[in-house]
Amino acid sequence: MATIQEATMDLALKAYPNELTPDVDNDYTVRVETHEMSLGLEHIATKVAKNLNKSVNEVRSILEEACQETANYAASGFCISTPLFTLRPMASGVIMEEELSQPVDREKISVYGSLSQGALLKEAFAKTHLKLFLQPAVTGPYITGMVSAAPVNPVTQTRAPIKGGKMAVLNVKNGKIVGDDPSVGITLTSVSNPETSFFIGPDDISPNTPTKLQFILPAGVTDGEWRVKITTQYSSSGQTKAPRSFELARPVNIGSTTAGGDGGGEEEGGGGGGSMG
Repeated sequence: MATIQEATMDLALKAYPNELTPDVDNDYTVRVETHEMSLGLEHIATKVAKNLNKSVNEVRSILEEACQETANYAASGFCISTPLFTLRPMASGVIMEEELSQPVDREKISVYGSLSQGALLKEAFAKTHLKLFLQPAVTGPYITGMVSAAPVNPVTQTRAPIKGGKMAVLNVKNGKIVGDDPSVGITLTSVSNPETSFFIGPDDISPNTPTKLQFILPAGVTDGEWRVKITTQYSSSGQTKAPRSFELARPVNIGSTTAGGDGGGEEEGGGGGGSMG
């Protein structure tokens, strides 16, 4: 029998420098450091069977049946309340009046379940022992977001959309674009057509600092999703290193109005969302 992973009721938290407040340099955001191993129904069944001195197969069958019936009731329009969670069936979408008498178009209407934590889960999180660790600072290039260079509208708190032919800004850490390697620069690649990409070299970036890269977005960059990668040989010590790259994990949406903060950045201002080379 495989080793059962015990629930220790210890929760590791990591503090990351808050990338959403560039004017404040001493605040942090906190995220849970989850285990690499994910637990499935088999593991839960094994642990419950051990606790109750029951057969693992019997417990797993009961749990599987309970999951199936829960899903069936939710799909029948019932709200389900358990000590662990509350499940509510939801729908979203927009249709025209003439479609009201027609069969539901599932391309336009989505149905799904919305979960919120129940009393048992709240109690467990309240009892767990929290351990806080500081995430080491990023040493290589890192992108915190990409926005239009236009000022934030004081009323709507949004910026003009990022558009081809217009000025854009990459907010970065250790991201000054320097070095003589041909790969050094900013690369934008179309998600819908990966063969289409544009390269912006160091001479076309101004200001070009460790925290800010401003450049004119090539006119050929059309509206839609684009992957953004920076490559540099910059070192805070002043010594040139081998080229290192960072790519945003999520594409930037060109042509969409963004909030006043850093558009296209990582959730919660955390690190690790992109890839370093």
